[in-house]
Amino acid sequence: MSTEMLKDALDFDLIADVFVSESITASPAELHGQLCGYLASGVALPLEDWLIMVAEFCDIEGWKEEASRAAIVELYTATLTLLQNGEYALVPSISDDDAELCERGVTLSQWAHGFLAGYGLSGQKNTLSDETKQILRDFANISGMQAEMRMLEENNDNEADLTELVEYVRLSAMMMYTEHHDVNPNIDHTKKNPLH
Repeated sequence: MSTEMLKDALDFDLIADVFVSESITASPAELHGQLCGYLASGVALPLEDWLIMVAEFCDIEGWKEEASRAAIVELYTATLTLLQNGEYALVPSISDDDAELCERGVTLSQWAHGFLAGYGLSGQKNTLSDETKQILRDFANISGMQAEMRMLEENNDNEADLTELVEYVRLSAMMMYTEHHDVNPNIDHTKKNPLH
């Protein structure tokens, strides 16, 4: 699967539509952040365990629609592939450039909050490098900025600052992942037949 197709599976609106059809009130950005944080910790996360985590996060017993489950499985496989293929092409699942700046900022804060939660859920107990500690501190700061993000005014300076912040978060998540995992350019988890 091409990198662009993999990135399409991380589309915020796609996951938001799943949440609407399943009557889920949680944040799609936070869910994706949680997945990335767990994977970046260096602890393996089998698909079935991820699906259990999703059910708990979303407070659901099961999926109403098979298409919803398929989209969540694809979110997992595409994220894992983008983390492992060495192209540094992972993108956080947040509101896209068509959305208002404040909405993009809020979903970035939610993503960072999810990342920290996922990292914590992984139970990673290894000594953290100074760089990792700094990234986690920065993510905590970004996570705590939801109120400020809601007030973001549309202007070029704020646009540039937010773009820079998204890029920092994106690269930091991948750097933390590659600290614990070898890169494999030939890997594509979407080709495996997922459990049904």
